[in-house]
Amino acid sequence: MCTNHKSISLIVIGLLLFFTSSSQNVQDSAKNEFSASINYQSALHYFGRVDSLKSSGVFPLIGLKSKIGLYLNSTFMFIRNPATSLSYAGTILEVGYRFPYSKNFSGNIYYNHFLYQDKSVLQQAALTGQAGINTAWNNKVVNVNLGGDVKFSNSETDFGLTAGLDRLFMFTGIIDNAVVAINPSVYIYSGTHNYFKNVKNSRGQGLGNLLGNSSTSIEQAKQFDILAYELSVPVVLVKGKFNAYVSPAYVMPQNLVTTSGRPDLSERGSNLFYFSAGVGVRL
Repeated sequence: MCTNHKSISLIVIGLLLFFTSSSQNVQDSAKNEFSASINYQSALHYFGRVDSLKSSGVFPLIGLKSKIGLYLNSTFMFIRNPATSLSYAGTILEVGYRFPYSKNFSGNIYYNHFLYQDKSVLQQAALTGQAGINTAWNNKVVNVNLGGDVKFSNSETDFGLTAGLDRLFMFTGIIDNAVVAINPSVYIYSGTHNYFKNVKNSRGQGLGNLLGNSSTSIEQAKQFDILAYELSVPVVLVKGKFNAYVSPAYVMPQNLVTTSGRPDLSERGSNLFYFSAGVGVRL
């Protein structure tokens, strides 16, 4: 799931603003910006739901941000698993708007368009698009994060809510002219999962077509449930135009859609430890 990369991106932006605000007025620092990064995730999942091949992934990303807050990102997905070497799986295009910087509030609105390969068995490959909003109330005790989204798949729509708490610790004396941040976080994800009907098995068949619209599994997917809990501890370094991070995480999927006696027609998932890492530059 890309939520982890998004939250880390916001940490990087916050640290850059910290650098800037210590030397000049933040409003005067707004500028057009190009960014590029390469990211790795040891286990690909979607709210703890995994494909049968237990894939890992590499995600090169390029982005443009205007000084008025509009931005455009393109993420290229390459996956690796026991059945295949590193191969292209799709592209995620994101357009959005970041709200103006303030001491206690941050956030963005966005739309993602997913261009997955037709035969992809990734859980999230069932989606075609997603629109949403992320907000954060920042304070000295604990940051409160809330978000909402609408997800689109073939003839289906899902609604989701996200809530989280995090605490940002910043250290400026570890490396010269750099700042290191540690950001322990806990999140809860909820929503419907009608997209399950469009998840494909290893033969490229949609699970909805195999189950039929009246099955109990399809009815279960319509319910608004808690989808997952997630704990993570991102560690981020920003030095000049360069940034890097590593983020261990533990996700606990909830309310998996199951079909009695048919694991091949059920969501796969169990408590999962994984990590993400990446390096990037902003110009």
